Amino acid sequence: MRFHRLKTIAVAAGALGLTAPAAHAAAPGWSTPHTASAVTAGTYAAAPNGQGVQLFANGGVPQRTAQLRAIKTDATQGTAVGVNSGGPGFDRFGLSVNNSARLVAAWSMDLENATPVSVAAAIGSRTSLPRTAAVFATGALVDEVATAIDDDGTAVVAWIQTPLGATTASATTIRTATLRSGQAPVLATVATRAGAFVNDLGVGFDNDAHAVVTWAVAPDENTGPGIIGVARGTGPGTFSPAVESTVEPTAPLVDLRAFVTSDGSLLLFWSNGAAPGALNVRYSQAAAGSGFAAPRTLIGGPAGSGRPAYAANAAGRAAVLFPVASGSGTSLRAILRNSSGTWGSARQVGPSGARTIGLPSVGVDGRGRVVALWGDSSSSTAPRILAARSSSSTNPLNTYNQVSQRSGDRRCTNPTLALSSSGDGLGSWVCSTASSGSITGPRLARLTAPS
Repeated sequence: MRFHRLKTIAVAAGALGLTAPAAHAAAPGWSTPHTASAVTAGTYAAAPNGQGVQLFANGGVPQRTAQLRAIKTDATQGTAVGVNSGGPGFDRFGLSVNNSARLVAAWSMDLENATPVSVAAAIGSRTSLPRTAAVFATGALVDEVATAIDDDGTAVVAWIQTPLGATTASATTIRTATLRSGQAPVLATVATRAGAFVNDLGVGFDNDAHAVVTWAVAPDENTGPGIIGVARGTGPGTFSPAVESTVEPTAPLVDLRAFVTSDGSLLLFWSNGAAPGALNVRYSQAAAGSGFAAPRTLIGGPAGSGRPAYAANAAGRAAVLFPVASGSGTSLRAILRNSSGTWGSARQVGPSGARTIGLPSVGVDGRGRVVALWGDSSSSTAPRILAARSSSSTNPLNTYNQVSQRSGDRRCTNPTLALSSSGDGLGSWVCSTASSGSITGPRLARLTAPS
């Protein structure tokens, strides 16, 4: 995919007393879920026309080995394929697919005994899953891993590494490996930073197949300034010198998400607060070759339950899904941005009243249609999965619906969305057949694209 992972109207979340749209019995486009295999750690990714992929591993971190499997068009699972990286270890990981269902998978090989951690990466396709991985020795510890793959098949794996026994004063390094089929990987150091915390790594591609790597820098965990680092690609595996920009003068960039649009612009979202404190979502943007605009508050208001979810497509259409306080619980709101940079008003998405909102997921397809998926319950309803989506790039998220459950499922929660550029994708969550007790049964459902 070409996106990584503004003039606007600032909205006070406490003033959003809107009527929620009515719910229908079953969410349109969502299949009845299948029972999926239980995994210890993993993720899904989706390409157009039902081309899903899963990266996963089982067991304890030092014993895990990476596996991949294709997800069929009806959301049933294909045969798992082990990826040989020469040894065990699976901790931080990433998976990306492009519009042709070519993929890049990467993970850190952490053995949890204070030895250096290597990074493994594999490229292939949904129809030809890779069985071996390239391994990059770091001589250090690996804190984060991020992946992206362009539509021409060029893939980039980025990671943050810190020395063994590192302190804040130690030098933190951001490295990349660029992979292309039939060619040797190209390694690069894009930045080295000492005396600060470095996190929230991201990577994406612009429309010229140039990779853009981003990360957050904070001299202190609790105070500013909030700084973003950016390294822009100049060719396969090469980058211009990294540039740091102070975006938030008085606070760190908490949970920074950076999206690369097709023209190389960057859209940034972050929070200056976390639940159960006041919700304060901020944003900024920068065109390629330009500085970042002054940050503005997109959402500011009373406490919510859980963190916001962000999404954007290559054209700059963006969505923010966020919980706000409602009575003795929470309710869900969404605010959408069109590709011209104008934000609409925040709207209620789910049921009104005192709710418990599970961690929401949101995605934007290539035509600008938005899909939201979240967990919901109240004193009178067991945990369930709700969904909503817009029918066009100008439509809000309208009617919310309950996603079908398997017969016998009594409670479902923890949904995650994997959306493709064509508007179809996958939803995964866990359910229980008991009215109380642990929720452990994995479920996987197909979302078809709207007509």
